[in-house]
Order: sequence, then structure tokens, then C-alpha cells
Amino acid sequence: MRVAMVGNPNVGKTALLNAITGGSFEVGNFPGTTVEKKEGKAKIKGVEVDFVDLPGIYSLEAYSLDEKIARDYLVNEKPDVVLNVIDATNLERNLYLTLQVCKLRIPMVIALNMVDEAKKRGIEIDVKKLQEILGVPVVETVAVESKGIDKLKNAIFNPSVCRIEFENRQKFAEQIAEQVVRKTEKLTHLDVLDEVFTDSILGIPIFFSVMWMLFRFTYDVASPFVNAIDLLFSTISDAVGDGSVIASLISHGVIKGVGSVLVFVPNIAFLFIALAFMELSGYMARAAFIMDRTMSRFGLNGRAVIPLIMGFGCNVPAIMATRAIDDRKVRLTTILVNPFMSCSARLPIYILFAGTFFPSMASAAIMSLYMLGVLLALVSAFFLRRFAFKGEAEFIMEIPPYRVPKFSAIAKLTWSRVKHFLEKAGTIILAMSVVIWFLTNYPSSTVGESYAGMIGKVLEPLFAPMHWSWELVVALIMGFVAKEVVVETIGITVGDLHSLLTPAQAFGFMIFSLLYMPCLATLAVIRSETGSWKWTAFAVGYSFMLAYVMAFLLTETLSLRWWE
Repeated sequence: MRVAMVGNPNVGKTALLNAITGGSFEVGNFPGTTVEKKEGKAKIKGVEVDFVDLPGIYSLEAYSLDEKIARDYLVNEKPDVVLNVIDATNLERNLYLTLQVCKLRIPMVIALNMVDEAKKRGIEIDVKKLQEILGVPVVETVAVESKGIDKLKNAIFNPSVCRIEFENRQKFAEQIAEQVVRKTEKLTHLDVLDEVFTDSILGIPIFFSVMWMLFRFTYDVASPFVNAIDLLFSTISDAVGDGSVIASLISHGVIKGVGSVLVFVPNIAFLFIALAFMELSGYMARAAFIMDRTMSRFGLNGRAVIPLIMGFGCNVPAIMATRAIDDRKVRLTTILVNPFMSCSARLPIYILFAGTFFPSMASAAIMSLYMLGVLLALVSAFFLRRFAFKGEAEFIMEIPPYRVPKFSAIAKLTWSRVKHFLEKAGTIILAMSVVIWFLTNYPSSTVGESYAGMIGKVLEPLFAPMHWSWELVVALIMGFVAKEVVVETIGITVGDLHSLLTPAQAFGFMIFSLLYMPCLATLAVIRSETGSWKWTAFAVGYSFMLAYVMAFLLTETLSLRWWE
């Protein structure tokens, strides 16, 4: 038995799927798309029932990709039952989609969700009357508290085909709401708080304060776990040793390859815990709303701001956070420009070079790199939206009510996202790490005589305009695996940086490190999230070209004007 879950965005479909299946659902993509697909199973009355959570939509007109996917699934896959999830706090608007689904003549059950929030707002709905008008079972639920779930499960086995006739959908939805909804206006302390959070003046500084706390939580709290995992894999790698080819492959290829994936997991987990709290509490939608005007000038919308800010910590979870962006073109643009947001892995490079060449103005030098990254990300987004992903940055967002999320809901949502990262990104990183191991160990384990060293020497003329030696080129190649490796490689291959670079050339190297191709983990996630090798290749090519041009121009300019 197959049940398709249909509803507007933010009506609680995923929370309902969690409650019905006990959190055991799979996250994937609809065939040929990057639109997230959630599927779960539950045994009800001895029957295994498959649930498919379709994208949140406002209609079946098929104007957007989400609407097309939902409509095609309902028409072509012909589910046994449609479970229409409705937000009880806004019945009239939700009924617009319900009436469209009625026209498909598929047996239907309605879950009237968030009835607790409706009551808090003084909204009462005559469920019996609504059921009589529509001719289908209507069950009151509070998904986040698992209330009404047993009754809903029973109703799924007794659906009805909605056979009502009407001419004007919008007018009929309005008439139904007038008959079944009784509302008493109530002003709560949360309404007052909401006025402050969404205020045009106060909203933005509050948002950045929240982002600062989220950033600290994601990376500071995760730091001990990251260090522990790093130490664990280093210890295992050292224990295996490199006494033979197989031992070296296992130690430096497989173990360090797996470690390079798992070391991101604490950051990803804590990020998604924070994002899940913001999302389930209702603040995420408000943050996107207040930032929309600023982001729209660059072809993005309000939802893009959080993934971009998260890029300052790590581009891997930041790119995964773009799943909150409904508009596919805006999401692709945000993914492609996210690597320009300087991740924490690049910071050791900046500290090394700024401390060596600009000790009296190190902070200013490092800050200028962060500002340059933000500027180029926004400018790149502007041109990508103008030429590659044409169209308006549509932004329709449901503002859900505030609520205190349950720990179980946060845990389930976080685990589903972390699991997806491990499954999708891990395999690619592991394979590429083995390739990198081979390049750095053959025909000699000495870096300068390995294939990687040979490649560095071959590519040295390419970087001659910036006056970089092959040792620095090899460091950049190693940085493709992980940006932290750049400093480690320089420590092995370079004696005194002053003997290789002038201050202008050093700053050019810092700029190149900021902008050039994303690390292996980031590329793996770009491939996973875009579902396209073409855009993954574009991310590599465009970032390299931009890094090269900017590094060359600034090196030459600084050499002429300030630093000889």
C-alpha cells in the first residue's frame, strides 16, 4: 500500500512522517532531479505501508519543479491513498491545494495538523462540518507531539474519494473556511516577540547575533570531537604504519581517506542540530524573510544567506544546508559560489603567511581576505543568475508558528542529514584519497620525486607570472585533498618562506588559496547536491580561473605600488 503525503510547505509533513514511521525513513532524490525525496515504511494493521513525502507545494499547476514532481507522481504513480496535510492555523489557503487534489479522484485522508497552535491563536475548526463538506476523513493531529497518529493510521485504511463540484477554487475555499472556522483574536507574548524579530531595523542585527551564536556552537562545541576523531585516525594510521605498499595504502590511503570524511561529521552534526532547532522553532523562515531584500539584489533570495554564512566554518555542511532553498536556480547558484566563503580550513594558511610577511597588520590582511571572498561570492552570484540561471529569484515562504522543538525531532532530522552525507560524499572521497595517495608515493615517497612533485614542476611555468616555485605548487595540489594540508606540505618542502616570496607574492598566494578549487570533500558534496558532473567541473574551472586572475592582478598591483 502506497501513501503520498501532500501539503503546503511547513505544514509538518516530515514531522508527521517521523511520527508515523518512528523516524525510519530514507532520504534520496526524485529520479533525474536534485529535489529531496523522503520515503518511509510503517506496519499498520499487519500491512506494510509505504509513505512518500512529496515536496511542499501551493498548487498542482506545475509552474515550479516541485509542483511538477508532485503532480507527475500523483498522476503517473497512482498512489493508493493521498494523505493531505493541512495547517490548521491557515485553513483557507491550504484548502486551495486540497481542492486541486480532489479533482484527481484519488482516495484521500486529511490530517488537520498544528491544531494546538490554532487553539492558542483562538482558532476553532468544526472538524465534523469540514468532513461533511469535503466527503473525506479529517483527523486532528499534532505531529511534533505524536498526537492523533493512531487515529490517522486507522483513517488511512478508510479513505474516501472527494467528489465535490465547484467552479472557482479560491472562492469555494473561502466559503468552506467561513462555514467551519471560528476565530477569536488573541495577542500573545510570541506575537510581540515576532514583531521585534521581523522588524526592518532590529531584525538584521538580531539575525547576525543568532548566526554568530550558531557559528560558535557549530565549530567551537564540535572542536573537541573533531580533534578526537582526528587523533583516533592518526593513531590507527600510525599503528598500521607504512612498512609495505599494502600497509601504506591502508594507512595513508584508506584510513586517512575515511578520516578525511569522518572528521567533518561533528561539524556537520552540530550545524544540523542548530539548523534543525532554528527550522523547527520557526525562526529560520523569519531569518530568510528579513534578509530577502538584500540578497535579491544579487539574484538570490533570503534562504541563501544562512548557507553562505555557514561557509565561513566549513563549505561541506554549508552546501548541504542549501536544501532549505526551494528555488532550484537559486540553490545551484548558492552551491557554486559557497566555496568563496573562506572556510576555517584556510585560516592556518592565512595565519602562516600573514604572521610571516605582515606581522604588524596580520589581522587586517586576514580580514581583507574574508571580505574579498564575500564580495566575489555575491558578484559571481549576480552574473550566474544573469547569464546561466536566468529568471526571477522567487521567494514564497510560509511563516510557521513559534514552538519549542522536541529533542527527538531534532535528533531524527539531524541523523537523516548526517547519514545522507556519509553515504553520498564518503564513497567519492575515499576513492579520490587513494588516487592522491598513489600520486604522492610513486615512483618515490619523497614529495619532490613523486608524481605529485613531477606535476608541480610541470605546472610551475603556469604560475611563473606570480613567481611561485614548484614547492608552493605542490602545496596547492595537496590542498585539493584538504586545505589544511597546504601548511603541512609547505612545512615539509619549504625551508624559509622569505627566500621564496616577496610580501606582494605572498599576499597573492593567500588570495589564490582563498579562491582556487574547492577541497575534495566540498567537490564531492557539490557533485552529490547538484547531481551534475558538469556543474562540479564548472566549480573547479571557474574558481581556478578567478583565483589565478585575482592573484596575478593583486600581486602585480601590490608589487608596483607598495611592496617591491
